[in-house]
Amino acid sequence: MKLIIQFGLIFFSTMLFSQDVVKKINGIAFEFKQRFVDDTEQAQYIDLYRKNKKIITHITHKIEGDCSSENLELGTYLIKGNNIYFYSYWASGDAMQKNIYPFGFRKQIFKVEKSGNLIPISSVLYVESYVDSYHKPEAIPYLNKKDKSVSETKKVRDYISKIEKEYNGEFILGKAKVKLEKEVRNILKEDIKENTKYWKEVYGTNYNK
Repeated sequence: MKLIIQFGLIFFSTMLFSQDVVKKINGIAFEFKQRFVDDTEQAQYIDLYRKNKKIITHITHKIEGDCSSENLELGTYLIKGNNIYFYSYWASGDAMQKNIYPFGFRKQIFKVEKSGNLIPISSVLYVESYVDSYHKPEAIPYLNKKDKSVSETKKVRDYISKIEKEYNGEFILGKAKVKLEKEVRNILKEDIKENTKYWKEVYGTNYNK
């Protein structure tokens, strides 16, 4: 897994991200710096530094789309003991009844060693997204179906393989998926509410959030 990683998601909690902060993790000082980009894209980042060297870029808020559609990425992080948890959430809406992807959530965990190195521990995700030419993947209706035909199983397997590579993690289903979604939604609930509160009015029923 690459150490320089981009993660997707929205506005930080005001309390956590109101300014650049320095946190000591396993005795090592890390600086979390905010960065905003609004000339070429609407995006907000946290850059993680150790000894003035940037080691991770975390996208925390990003919007893409046009006058009738929107793709939203939201993200945040938590520090628990010697581990850094990165959370990601995707949602999409389209007034023209075409686009409702990507949609999903992810949790990634990195351990901080005494040397200051970041070691990837785990990355789990559930993402409904396009895998080619912005056509709805045939596998999506079968992802959460218990009894699949041989053909459906193959489509799901091929889809998961592509998504795991694109979104950098292990695709999970069933109870694990439900647990992950609950955790991500709980951590990002205020950001999700704030950034999607107008979606029903704008997109009608054609959104996935």
